[in-house]
Amino acid sequence: MRLLKRVKRRGKKKPPQVEIGLAFVGTGWCITTDQYVVTAHHVFNEGKPRDPNDRFYAFIVPANGPTAYHFPISGFPVEDAASDIAIVELGPCSTAAEHIQPLPVTFSRPPDGSMVGTYGFPAPEVLGANVDPNTLQFLSGQFFLKGHANEGIVAAQYDFNGGWHYEFNVGWHHGESGGPVVRLDPLAAFAIMQHYRTIKAPHGIVIGPHRGRSLEAVQQGLPLRGAVVV
Repeated sequence: MRLLKRVKRRGKKKPPQVEIGLAFVGTGWCITTDQYVVTAHHVFNEGKPRDPNDRFYAFIVPANGPTAYHFPISGFPVEDAASDIAIVELGPCSTAAEHIQPLPVTFSRPPDGSMVGTYGFPAPEVLGANVDPNTLQFLSGQFFLKGHANEGIVAAQYDFNGGWHYEFNVGWHHGESGGPVVRLDPLAAFAIMQHYRTIKAPHGIVIGPHRGRSLEAVQQGLPLRGAVVV
């Protein structure tokens, strides 16, 4: 997902010069064809309330090819900061022939040791972009955006702060937050990639296991928006 933000530069110029900030902030995955996408809530504004003036877009790169296509995000029907899960609504794709296919979901809990897969988009370096400064409409850009799959196992699971959490022996990169964690057979998302748990070591705080919240946290909101539950 890409964020577009107006940034005012302070200085001697009056009125203040305004620039447009662009960033790829996370990964999302579709639950209803071309309509609803699940992601991590913290990708909007690092866990703080979302700025209503910001614009967001969802990008797809079919077959990791040379061209990316974008869908404007038109609504935010679920913004659950406590579980760090959000559901966003898409507007029409910039290219009518392109579509986002949905992924089934499950609320069952795979046992420890179960094989899992992850999928996300490591944040690319943005080389350039064209944006309408008045509407923040994305027009075109140059960036290296490619999907990244990984696999591992459920390493641990537990109830924490009133919600079911998983830890995985799978690593992920900046930009992949919000991507799905899936069981492999039958294929279905059961958790969301969120963050890592820190560990206090003799020489300071170090990165610990990667952790994700169970989709049970939004169990009511997913079927209401057309998710296929298996």
